[in-house]
Amino acid sequence: MSKLVSTILVILGILTVLIAAIILLVQFTMVIPKMKVKSQPVAVGEEATNVISVGGMGKVFVEPELVNISIGVESRAETAKEASSQNKKDMNQVMSSLKEMGIKDEDIQTTDYSIFPDYQYIEEERREKLVGYIARNMVQVKFEDIDKIGDILDAATGAGANAIRGIKFTVEDPSQYKDEARELAVADAKSKAEKLAKSANVRLGDLLSIREEYKSEEYMYEERTGDMGGAPISPGQLMITVNVQMQYEIVP
Repeated sequence: MSKLVSTILVILGILTVLIAAIILLVQFTMVIPKMKVKSQPVAVGEEATNVISVGGMGKVFVEPELVNISIGVESRAETAKEASSQNKKDMNQVMSSLKEMGIKDEDIQTTDYSIFPDYQYIEEERREKLVGYIARNMVQVKFEDIDKIGDILDAATGAGANAIRGIKFTVEDPSQYKDEARELAVADAKSKAEKLAKSANVRLGDLLSIREEYKSEEYMYEERTGDMGGAPISPGQLMITVNVQMQYEIVP
């Protein structure tokens, strides 16, 4: 008799659990339709669908406003001390010539000073032989009067400079030109998107994303009229470029 009662109690317990589970399932099913499903953004690396992706480019050409030139002296001697002494003498003359040309102290910056051994390869012995030392002193010179480039280089080389490197033309503040190029790039991309939509017989929706890619100034060495001094230097024009990538939603 007691065994029968125990069995009945176990069955009742199982039924109770099943009924509770059914009630919870019914309640959850009623809640689901009321929930709002939010769309997830496209993850990086995934390809978006129903969109038009375009690229645009904006270019602005400007006249250079500043010149940066690396000017220096390399001196060779049998000993490091002699090379350093000769380099100091020649570099002082170069610095004096730059200042005589109107270059300010704050516009002259030392970029390299080094002394290192000078080796020469001996073919008969098939080895390198120490023949002396080289002392090098380089300065970065900045100035605004672009028409004086040739005269400044002539003065520097006449005073003993034997290393001229990296003539670079630039502008004082490129931000305003970047803004102009950015506007042109966006307009270019938008025009392409509109033409693509028209060709595909669809309408453009909202702008979903935009990414900018800025490119440094390019130096176009075009001929310029006028005497630039003894050295034939052509500043040309700077080309400041901004690229954008834009993505629009397609509206049926």
